[in-house]
Amino acid sequence: MDKVKNTLKMVSIIIPVYNSVQFLERCVNCVANQTYKEWELILIDDGSTDGSEILCDEYAKDEARIKVYHQLNKGASLARKKGIELARGEYLTFVDSDDIVEDDYLERLVESLQKFHVKIAACDQVKHIEGEDVQIDKTGMVRLLEENELHERFFKYQFWGFGGKLYHRYVFDNAYFPQCTINEDYVVMTQLFHRYKQMAYVPMGLYHYMNHEDSLSHQKLSMRMFDEYYNKLWVRDFYEKENPKYLRQSEAQLTETCIKLIRSIKKDDEKKQYQKELRMMQSYLRGSLFSILGSRYLLLGLKCMALRYCFF
Repeated sequence: MDKVKNTLKMVSIIIPVYNSVQFLERCVNCVANQTYKEWELILIDDGSTDGSEILCDEYAKDEARIKVYHQLNKGASLARKKGIELARGEYLTFVDSDDIVEDDYLERLVESLQKFHVKIAACDQVKHIEGEDVQIDKTGMVRLLEENELHERFFKYQFWGFGGKLYHRYVFDNAYFPQCTINEDYVVMTQLFHRYKQMAYVPMGLYHYMNHEDSLSHQKLSMRMFDEYYNKLWVRDFYEKENPKYLRQSEAQLTETCIKLIRSIKKDDEKKQYQKELRMMQSYLRGSLFSILGSRYLLLGLKCMALRYCFF
């Protein structure tokens, strides 16, 4: 902490809250226990109906550094955007209401951001299964990720989420926040890593992603699931226009999503209610088939599945 004592900056911690009453106290407590004390907590109640909205107001009454904003349900992406608008801190970080962070989460990220004079810092995220203890190795050396390594890891599904990072507040200026709520963070991080090509990296699992039965990975096929397709299509189009260097990687990820969703439709769509979405993704696969088959970013098995799903 000695390195940051003389340069304390306000950190705004933004937590979108939607019907997470059973997890919220644990999340707020982990913020209150931070070793870095120059923070404010902004709780964006995104139309909760389970009592979370009441809890938010109670926390704000007990702690002057906690602020609450209530809004109609708009999704986590737009809730985060509202949090950015309300934030007073020079630095911003995001925590999901069902996740937790280590007590030195802010301290280590602030220190790494200032050490390398960059605009974004990140730590590792650890999948935390309810009821299990997780031991964190904190002996890793903080280092700087340059553009090539940063994007190589990004296209291997690392550093996608808003959580586990610290940002200078102005990096979000003019950033597009989609309303689609699956992989929406992929859309925003694509823009940030396009603008800021270096990132401080703390190789420690300071952010705990809580995997429980309500997690997205456990939900059944629904119209909302196709948000993933729309957001990855947006990213693919972004790279085609702004940075073709990474176009093939973004196409590969869009192809993987098409395969995953088409497989789910063929398995679970007994009422044939997702046929429009099926045809839409098949059309993409057919139109990109030569690129898909020649891609060095897709395994042979995925190429074969893409070829099969183009027509069946």
